[in-house]
Order: sequence, then C-alpha cells, then structure tokens
Amino acid sequence: MAAELEDAQRAERDAATPERRQRERERIDACRASRIIALDIVPGAVPMETYRFPQRCLLLFGAEGPGLSAKALELADDVVYISQFGSVRSINAGAAAAVAMHAWIAQRAGVSAE
Repeated sequence: MAAELEDAQRAERDAATPERRQRERERIDACRASRIIALDIVPGAVPMETYRFPQRCLLLFGAEGPGLSAKALELADDVVYISQFGSVRSINAGAAAAVAMHAWIAQRAGVSAE
C-alpha cells in the first residue's frame, strides 16, 4: 500500500492536466483510507457480522490454531473475528479467508466496479 501511495503522489506532482491531478488526489485519498484488518479470535476483536469493512483493505489471516503473531495484531488497524459456536478455537485459514472475502463483497453488493 505504501508503494501505491508513493506512486500516486509522484503521479500527482507530474500530472499534466487538472483532471489528471484530481484523479491522482482521489487515488491518494483512497490509499490513505486503506486499512489492515486482522482476523483472529482475541480479546478486543469485534464480530465480523457487525464490522463494516472499508472499501480498500488488506486482510490478515493466521495459521490454524495459533492465529496471528503479536506483531501482526499490533500492526493491524482493526481486529475482527468470525463468530463460531461450540468449543472451536479456529477454523481452516482458507475457509476463514473465503468467509471474510464473502462478507466484504456482500457489503458491496450492487456497487459498480471502479
């Protein structure tokens, strides 16, 4: 995300037209609004069902069982968990990714691609 932000800032400086400069400013704003979302069952995490995913985000998933590292959780802007029933501590990382990506897209149903 940092590289894309730097690229947009450079493109804004080099823009030949006001329209191009405006497009690059919008891209800069979108980069700055990007968030890192950790998915893990830890104290302070919020249930995915109540979380509003941002338009642009990076989703982090940990290994099945141990979850994410302390450093990954520290770097995350938000921590979300997938609600489960029973004594299950974790679900397969691939399944968790599918559930989270579906939740992200479901919140955007009917929104046209940019």
